[in-house]
Amino acid sequence: MKALLILLCVALAEAKSYSNYHLLRVRPQTEAQLTTLKLLSAEETGLEIDFWIRPYYLNRTCEFLVSLETYMKIKPILAGVGLKVEILSHDIQKAIDAERTPSGNSTEYGYQLNPNTFMKYSEIVVLMKRYTQVHNHVTLVSYGTSYEKRELYAIRFTTGPGKKTVFVEAGMHAREWIGTASVMKIIERFANDYDSDTDIIHLLSLYDWVFIPCSNPDGYEYTFYQDRMWRKNRKPNNRCMGTDLNRNFDAGWSGEGSSSFECSLTFHGSRALSEPESEALVRFIKSAGPLIGFFSIHSYSQFIMPPYGFTRQKPKDSEELTKLAYKAARAITQATGSYFTVGTPPELLYVAGGGVYDWVKLKHQAKYSYAMELRPKHNTRNGFILSPLNIKPSSVELFAALKTFANGF
Repeated sequence: MKALLILLCVALAEAKSYSNYHLLRVRPQTEAQLTTLKLLSAEETGLEIDFWIRPYYLNRTCEFLVSLETYMKIKPILAGVGLKVEILSHDIQKAIDAERTPSGNSTEYGYQLNPNTFMKYSEIVVLMKRYTQVHNHVTLVSYGTSYEKRELYAIRFTTGPGKKTVFVEAGMHAREWIGTASVMKIIERFANDYDSDTDIIHLLSLYDWVFIPCSNPDGYEYTFYQDRMWRKNRKPNNRCMGTDLNRNFDAGWSGEGSSSFECSLTFHGSRALSEPESEALVRFIKSAGPLIGFFSIHSYSQFIMPPYGFTRQKPKDSEELTKLAYKAARAITQATGSYFTVGTPPELLYVAGGGVYDWVKLKHQAKYSYAMELRPKHNTRNGFILSPLNIKPSSVELFAALKTFANGF
């Protein structure tokens, strides 16, 4: 009842419009330019600047979303240090509107259950339940509840006992729709093609497979009804709403790359596992049996990232993990022609403490643990906002990587 009332209130509220919001790209080439960008990225400035790719290194692009009003405020600041600004979009709302597709024919829930579109969480749950009703090798697992009392679901595929598990999690950052959609397409393939697809038959002969298409359902639903660019969960704090779930795990928690400021997009929470979604995920992973591999799926940039994210140090088996990641990247290129870059988060992006895949490697001691950033790559327009036409090729890329990893474990 609580979740229904929350959903009703959200639906009646006016959704945030991003009309005339500018998506900007800059490339800092001097220390003064980089320092300026880092100062602007501090949420404590009070400026509404949403860094999609944060400033961390010289000669690497960063991208950020600003209102027209904020752009006019920072334009002279950027010009003052000689930063050349490329405007990728003068109105990101147009891309958001184009991203939405009609639901089509109604079902008993009022939705077309089509994995080739960006589905709401309610649709995802209905579709996964249907898979369990018609396939014997599929089990739906409720592993907890979110802050807004939505059931947290995982779907398990198994053809017999005695196998280790590959675990794939997506949707921890609410606005990263392509990760959830790509995982749903792979779930569709595991469910419907298990007795005819030779790849699926082989993968199920090797391991059990567990998929969580959306580990942050409250935030994800909020992106559909209220704010497309929402990132965190929806549990309130003293000043602001939400915690970055991927900064809330006990692996470098509260360290570099996270924030103690409640209004920050990278707020790490009041303590490790302070959020019901992260606590439930840890409990479920511990109960899921011996893990051979774990994958945390994000977007965007087209990266495959072995551990660690919370420190520049690397695990002792880093060379082995990285070598396998390069094989997965080559498999993606062979599948679609896309190029994925391999490296740890500090090498490619920034240090980020409190991530789930670091916890799995460091504390749960699963040997093969990776984070992936799906399409689009750097230096393309609209960032998180993708046409549904990207769902199928993105799922092909993710599947090619997972298949390569599974054959290499």
